[in-house]
Formats: sequence, structure tokens, C-alpha cells
Amino acid sequence: MNTPRSPKKRKCSTRVLPRRSTVSAATAVPAVIPVAGPAASDRICVQLEPGLQIKDAEGVHARLLAALGDGRAVIVDVGRVHAVDTAGAQLLLAFQDEARRRGVTIEFRGESAPLTHTLAVLGLRDKFPFAALHG
Repeated sequence: MNTPRSPKKRKCSTRVLPRRSTVSAATAVPAVIPVAGPAASDRICVQLEPGLQIKDAEGVHARLLAALGDGRAVIVDVGRVHAVDTAGAQLLLAFQDEARRRGVTIEFRGESAPLTHTLAVLGLRDKFPFAALHG
């Protein structure tokens, strides 16, 4: 004899939720910002995000290297940088060296007291013209 089964409350879901990925400040905005003016096609601008720390290094490194790709002059806007560590300062120093090696002119714009302070503490202020002026 067959006994009717009582309905069970099952948790059944065929929907799989995607894993949330962490988006760092370095990858949250477009890598390149158009430069206005008569010589705009001769330059590329990279605006750094508030975080310039080890957790942001991979994204920032990729953006900076991409900016060096076609040989145009690069403007790096540091005005939004609020958090810097040794890895971030090292990244900027390495970027300068790579640009010099490739023969690409770079210019830093903007003011960032935390960045200037970190460079001063590390003894690197004289390696960055913007830091030497504001230190």
C-alpha cells in the first residue's frame, strides 16, 4: 500500500549567486582621462585614486604601464591620493624609472599631503618635483 507523502518544505534554489569581487579604488574608474587643450593628442592623463597602498598596487601598476604603452607623454594626477604606504611610493618611483628607460616624459600634477609626507619620511621627496615644492 502506498501512503501519500506529506509535503516537505524544501529549500530548493537553482539560482547561483555570483561571488562578489573586491574592486579596488585603482580599478573603479577608467584608466585614462582625456586631456583637453591644443596638444591633447600628445599626452595621456592617469588620475590616481585615493588609495595608493599595497592592496591597490596591482591595479595602479597596470594602469601606469598601459599609459606608457604608446610613447606619449604621461600626466599623473596625484591630487586625490589620501592613503599611501611604502609600496605605493615604490610603485611611483619604479614608474618614473620605467618611463625614463622608455624615453617617455612624465609630469605629476596635483597636491597630496599624505603622499608628500610619505615620500619625505622615506627620504624620496627629492625624487619627485611635486613633493619637493610642497614639503
